Amino acid sequence: MDLDYLFRPRTIAVVGASRNREKVGNVIFRNVSSTFRGKVYPVNNKSETIEGVQSYKSLKDIQDDVDLAIISVPRESVPEVMEEAGEKGVKAGIVITSGFREVGPEGEKLEREVTSIASKYGIRFLGPNTMGLLTPDYNGTFAFADVRRGEIALVVQSGGIGAYMLNWAQKSRTGVSFLVSLGNQTDVKEYEVIDYLSKDPETKAIFVYIEGVSDGEKFLEIIPEATSRKPVIFIKGGASAQSAEAVKTHTGSLAGSYDVFKAAIRTVGGIFVENLKDFLNLSKLVNSSEPIRDEILVVTNSGGHGVLTSDAIGRAGLSLVRIPERLSAELRKVLPPQSIPKNPLDLSGDAGRDRYLNSLKIVSDLDCTKLVIVESLPFISCTEVAKVLLNFKGKGIIGVTMGYDEDSASRILESASIPVFTFPEEAVNAISKLVRRPSPRKKVRVTQPINSAQELSKGKSFLSDYEGLKLMELYGVKTPRWGIASTAEEAQRYADSIGYPVVMKISTDQPVHKTELKGVYMNVEKDMVKEKFELLSKITKRVMIQEQLTGLEAYVGGIRDPVFGHTVLVGVGGIYVEVLKSVSYGIAPVYEDEALEMLRESRLLDMIRARKRGYDEGSVIRTVSNVSRLILDLNVKEMDINPLIVNEKGAFAVDVRVTF
Repeated sequence: MDLDYLFRPRTIAVVGASRNREKVGNVIFRNVSSTFRGKVYPVNNKSETIEGVQSYKSLKDIQDDVDLAIISVPRESVPEVMEEAGEKGVKAGIVITSGFREVGPEGEKLEREVTSIASKYGIRFLGPNTMGLLTPDYNGTFAFADVRRGEIALVVQSGGIGAYMLNWAQKSRTGVSFLVSLGNQTDVKEYEVIDYLSKDPETKAIFVYIEGVSDGEKFLEIIPEATSRKPVIFIKGGASAQSAEAVKTHTGSLAGSYDVFKAAIRTVGGIFVENLKDFLNLSKLVNSSEPIRDEILVVTNSGGHGVLTSDAIGRAGLSLVRIPERLSAELRKVLPPQSIPKNPLDLSGDAGRDRYLNSLKIVSDLDCTKLVIVESLPFISCTEVAKVLLNFKGKGIIGVTMGYDEDSASRILESASIPVFTFPEEAVNAISKLVRRPSPRKKVRVTQPINSAQELSKGKSFLSDYEGLKLMELYGVKTPRWGIASTAEEAQRYADSIGYPVVMKISTDQPVHKTELKGVYMNVEKDMVKEKFELLSKITKRVMIQEQLTGLEAYVGGIRDPVFGHTVLVGVGGIYVEVLKSVSYGIAPVYEDEALEMLRESRLLDMIRARKRGYDEGSVIRTVSNVSRLILDLNVKEMDINPLIVNEKGAFAVDVRVTF
């Protein structure tokens, strides 16, 4: 069944509607009654009327059909009410009541009971533990009834965040189409809600505050379709709530759910923001009708602000548009001698209303975003410039008002749906997030393990170091020449065949950090082999002799995330990998163009290309992609290659740890 009965019911019953105006049930009934055009039925087993409306003892006493039941009764009564709803033929529910799995085992048991009853009758329900639902047709929340209707949908996993965002929307004159408080997501999930809202023709963008994804595979499958229809912006709560399990690979200390979540949002084509301020700033752009481009013209009466804004544009990866000579000639006619017609366009500190107006007339048809900054001075007020900007609505205008009357200027622009900011850097950041949002991808996870790789890993919880090297070779990842020695004589033979200098290290079955055990010797020459073997053989019986390579130390890892499944990590390697944490994450399988972006994000690409040494970046890209296939094929729990030595001959896995 779809969610239409939840979002667009014809009749609503409020179960637990109270006569006490300070009770949640009363607030919800008043909100629904004042906003819903259909029939609303209060249900209360002790009162004959609620707010002057006839009340019913139970849902079954209502003669008409009921599409939606909003339930706000004590926790212990929810299963009984859900049973009545099923017998009545109610199609959808909103369980406001809290005290379920979020409070412990007893609540979790009760939640399972409610779910079982709803499933038996085919009732789709939101919650429990939800603030409710606001749609263009009704306000079924216990927040304020007066909400400005508009084109932004809010999906929140916290009632408090939802209430704050409604207050913010009222204060900033931002219109809201939907507010969905997800609650515990026992039945209706976040990916279903986002998908439903993405198909709503009156919703321009969806803003999602989420603390935990209900089903990572479904999320990765469904959300790309939603983001292809309209912008979906995410902010995650609980960045440090789930620390990675302590294991013996670097990956365990690097991969947290927050980082994997960000990678998942990039994969599905969403926009990720770190804080509420960025979250709300983006809404100013998507809520307007101004066309936003990645090329920007800065118009200002303050040269310093122009410089700072240009710096921010460069850092964000955006660009300043070039002013054509024909327009420069026109600008010279309206600018004072000290103002040069270039971008940023500094109108000078004595600019008045007419200078703003005349300059903007000349550049208004440029195909770019016009970031118009005004600092209030004795010659000009923010309000005057705001009124000027109304003449250019639809021309890609974004206002930045700075000064004593900035609030009144902002109100003028917001009323006209022209985005306005207090600081230019915030505007640039919002522009960058919007215009550079990634293209959505669907991950096709079809495993095709190599037979010999399956045999190598069969029945094992981890691989020895030399088995890890064999696995790399099976999946097309280069390794240095190597051998395993049990005697000094064997070690000498291997070293002679490889060529000097060599690296000698302990060879272990379980994953360990060999450097920390003082189990690695570099630059070993012919006459040093036996001595080093004797030292290493006191730690382990096996000793690995390996070709010594020079180049850049990179890191490639993999993890089986509990929510989104197999994920690849790439970044700067060596002994400082956990300190620097210059790492990028990608949901497997990682395609080669995605791997390139991961190298760029982790700054590893800059290091590979530094000094034009000719290091083989393509080999690193292929390694990342091959590792992503490997961890899927063999259902790897954690692995890392550290270091992956990159030089002009390729990328070589030097030390490999794999656990299942």
